[in-house]
Amino acid sequence: MSNLVPPVTATEISKLVGVTRATVSNWRKRHEDFPKPVGGTEFRPVFDWNAVQAWLAERGQDATDAPILSLQTLLRSSLSSDDAQVLLAGLKPSESGWVSSDSASTDALSGVLKTLAHAAEVEGPRAALQALADHAHGDEQNVGLYRTPELVATLMAELLQPLGAGLVRVLDPACGGGSLLVAAAKRGATELYGQDISETQAALARLLVQAETEVEANIAMGDSLHGDAFPGLEVDAVMSSPLSLRDWAADRVQVDDPRWGYGTPGRMDSDLAWVQHALAHLRPGGLAVLLVPASVASRASGRRIRSSLLRAGALRAVINLPPRLPQLLWTRLNLQIWILEKPDPNAAVPDSVLLVDTAPAAGEAAQSGAGDAVDWPPVADTVQRVWSAFVEGRSAEAEEPNVSTVVRVVDMLDEEVDLTPGPRVKLAIDPGIVAGEADTALSRLRTAVAELAHVSEAVGQVAQISGATWRTATISDLASGGAVRILRSQLPKSTTANDEDLRLAITGRDIATGNPASGKVKVEPGSPMVEVGDVLVPTVRAPRGQSFRIAGPEDAGIALGPNVQLVRTDPQRLDPWFVAGFIGGIDDAASLGTTAIHSALHRTRIPLLPLAQQQRYGEAFRGVHQLRAALTRAGEAVEQIAEVVTTGLVAGALEPTTGSAINEDISNPRGGSE
Repeated sequence: MSNLVPPVTATEISKLVGVTRATVSNWRKRHEDFPKPVGGTEFRPVFDWNAVQAWLAERGQDATDAPILSLQTLLRSSLSSDDAQVLLAGLKPSESGWVSSDSASTDALSGVLKTLAHAAEVEGPRAALQALADHAHGDEQNVGLYRTPELVATLMAELLQPLGAGLVRVLDPACGGGSLLVAAAKRGATELYGQDISETQAALARLLVQAETEVEANIAMGDSLHGDAFPGLEVDAVMSSPLSLRDWAADRVQVDDPRWGYGTPGRMDSDLAWVQHALAHLRPGGLAVLLVPASVASRASGRRIRSSLLRAGALRAVINLPPRLPQLLWTRLNLQIWILEKPDPNAAVPDSVLLVDTAPAAGEAAQSGAGDAVDWPPVADTVQRVWSAFVEGRSAEAEEPNVSTVVRVVDMLDEEVDLTPGPRVKLAIDPGIVAGEADTALSRLRTAVAELAHVSEAVGQVAQISGATWRTATISDLASGGAVRILRSQLPKSTTANDEDLRLAITGRDIATGNPASGKVKVEPGSPMVEVGDVLVPTVRAPRGQSFRIAGPEDAGIALGPNVQLVRTDPQRLDPWFVAGFIGGIDDAASLGTTAIHSALHRTRIPLLPLAQQQRYGEAFRGVHQLRAALTRAGEAVEQIAEVVTTGLVAGALEPTTGSAINEDISNPRGGSE
């Protein structure tokens, strides 16, 4: 049957083998014998999977026994997408895995069921069922729109903690593959209801929830907003990540529909329709946790509905998720979690709302948009901590500087009714904390300026020479003579590794930014390790940034990461700072464009000077290096104090003192000093 396997794309190869898409791309570039495309287009070529398997086997990497691969290839060769849809809809759990309700069982169908059960046993039921659902969808790229990442689903379920043992019934009116219902069941819910407009996703949710939780969910197919499958159902909680639609057929809704008690949603406000649909299904005091686009908090067309939600005490919290969270890259939207509560007529109306901005908790990389660097556990811990404090009435503990704030409803009912957390969180800062941060930043700046002045004096201790002629040799020549050794990281024979096989490694980016080693690589026997005094040079570097690093004690014993080369000198013949200075100071690089330069290390020419003279030059090069480092630290201190002082002034936590010469200059109507 293997000969019937259809061609595969590079992305499919990466998934089947368990490597990244970039690894497959590197195989194609570096190995001339990698199988050539058998079709497709220039931008999306396809390959003969049998040929790829043979090529991998020659290198000791065999993917033929991967259970998911076996299932995917069997599905593609045995069942059409329509047949897979019928199979998915008719599957029922059994002691051996699943059985089909189709009485006309065939050998091909029996083989699929057996392979499906094996894949579920090895890879888990979610992966196996998702493979079947993807095939039923025709392997469309937008299937991922229905998936809520497990870490986000878990956080949303944890936010139902105030319900305690009262969490029994849960509804997801746009359930997709059922991941949120699974999370709710793991939190203690025992009655699960779901509805989805996609027949495939509804079938997947039914199977997945039962397979992972042993709870038999009531899953219906259809459009919840226009054809609610559970009219009159009241639940303890609603969890959902509904699709945000640009036009949800608002003209079809009934104006007198009791769900629209907070205002009839407009054509662009499908998210506020979902919000009200969720509230309509809650019992008094029940909670809804919804994943929605951030624009819902500020879109002008939804102002009236947001105002009604606030006045009724239905909206309890708005939580900004980190930008470009890797697991949510299927959408280009910034996302928020909204927590709502069905007003209890016998209880007082809440008069405040919790606003949370998780970007600071996610780290600097998240704030700059580098989603792949988001540190999720601190984000989840922060959200749960401030939410628990808020619902328990500990408002002071729910407010964390630059992260969360508790805002009175009356203060949010302005002309815009903008619920975006960021601006209000930044304004809600403690004057004492800000003043302390300003003092610390100013002290850091003064230290950096003093260091910069001291180092600049040392660098200036040079004298003019004339008529100097040097004999030189290239790094390659010096390496041939044994004066230096050039070492590079070795490409691992296997592209997969467990965490325990990985070693801390220094990367080209670490060298350019002056940061500690941050990479992780699999180290092969005999791979070079960094020693004190080694000259570390990135193979590709930006026009700005450091061009080398002299390894210190903190670098000793770490591995070489990608795009790093190491020059190890013979200390009896060459001073490392002398060599590094010429490596970083002579323009022998080949341009790769406007943003990258390829270091031609082997062509770098080094003067042949006595060791004592080299050491004098080396000290001068060290001084220049320290000068640049001091300038970087001073610049960072300036940025820090500028941000702290500006934020403090804008938020009303700081005020300028009088009598400052700088203030007098700024007051000049021409904008500068005379």
